[in-house]
Amino acid sequence: MNSVLRIALAIITITLAARVSFDLNIADQVVPITGQTLAVLVSALILPRWEALIAILSYLALGAFGQPVFADGEFGMDKLTNSGAGYLWGFLLATFSVSTTRGFRDSRSFIDLLRGNMLGTAIILFVGFAVLGYHIGAQSAFDLGVAPFWTGAVVKIIAGTFIAYGMRKPIR
Repeated sequence: MNSVLRIALAIITITLAARVSFDLNIADQVVPITGQTLAVLVSALILPRWEALIAILSYLALGAFGQPVFADGEFGMDKLTNSGAGYLWGFLLATFSVSTTRGFRDSRSFIDLLRGNMLGTAIILFVGFAVLGYHIGAQSAFDLGVAPFWTGAVVKIIAGTFIAYGMRKPIR
């Protein structure tokens, strides 16, 4: 499979996963959970680093310039500049970090894939928290933008690890 096709498939997968959405009721708070981060991190774990980065950059550009690729079919430059933009930018940093650290050992063991998913999730939540905290303060950002998402994050970490492990032969 050539690079362009792998990148296109990653973008399509992330876009479709962003449409998979449901709400969890956690401690009297509705927490939206999407498949977006799951698809981003699986792409980072199975694609060569530059392909994964190009896929994420392309995904962000498509959304910024009017394609309804983000969660709930949203789009627009404001999604990359508003208080919630850190989560989207976190995709890029997480993809770089996960695909780079994976490349150091090129291990595809279950534990290494689990570590990669945990690292990527932590980066996405941290960058999201930092940007949100800039807009609304650290405590509110943690209460609204980190704490409620841990349950979904753990589920996606485990699911993503199993998916990547099932596809552990590098896609070339």
